[in-house]
Amino acid sequence: MAAVVSKELMHGSRRQTLVQEVLLKFFQGEYQPNQRMTVQALAKEWNVSATPVREALVELEGIGIVEIFPNRGAVLRNFGAKELREICQVRRLLESEAARCACGHITPHELSQLEKIFTELSTAKRTVEWSEKTQEWDDYLHELIYRACGSERLVLEISRYKALHRTLRQVRHNKRQNVKDYDRMEENAEHLRIVQALASGDPEAAAQAMNDHLAQTPIGLVRDLFEHETTD
Repeated sequence: MAAVVSKELMHGSRRQTLVQEVLLKFFQGEYQPNQRMTVQALAKEWNVSATPVREALVELEGIGIVEIFPNRGAVLRNFGAKELREICQVRRLLESEAARCACGHITPHELSQLEKIFTELSTAKRTVEWSEKTQEWDDYLHELIYRACGSERLVLEISRYKALHRTLRQVRHNKRQNVKDYDRMEENAEHLRIVQALASGDPEAAAQAMNDHLAQTPIGLVRDLFEHETTD
């Protein structure tokens, strides 16, 4: 049984790696909208079997990145500022509710530690190391809230978009790192307000803090990733 479980975990890991790599190459411009993605070509490119490639394409279709055609593979959809705003709106609704539900279910000790961490990060010198720590603690806080919200369905819906959100954020941080420009990245201060709202024990305040945080997300992403596009 252990061998079977291990094999399944490895298989799932390959699928998730493929999803993230396709997303990363897409948003970095290495893959282009309307580009055809065949199972055989991707399997050869990534040196994996066809099965995780097919599953990765199905997952990418589920979040609106590719369109699958029977017996013809998949085609990358256009993805610009409009699509990004729409996905961010869905995320904002889901995660604001998760924060409301998680209020009162995270220990005061853990919240106190997070408050200290985000206070330090919000005032620290902004370097590549700062950027990496910001991403690390960003993941940690959101995962903590998911785990504490008490709704499997809510977690499932949020998780559908997790790889997409993380890839968009990674591309944004990579672009900022290349030019050493972090002036307009205020995630840590926003995360600090979420933690403080959770610590206050007020579900509505926690939901509002998360809503305010995620309302800023598409503004920064559109600016950093789609500056060449005309906004709607």
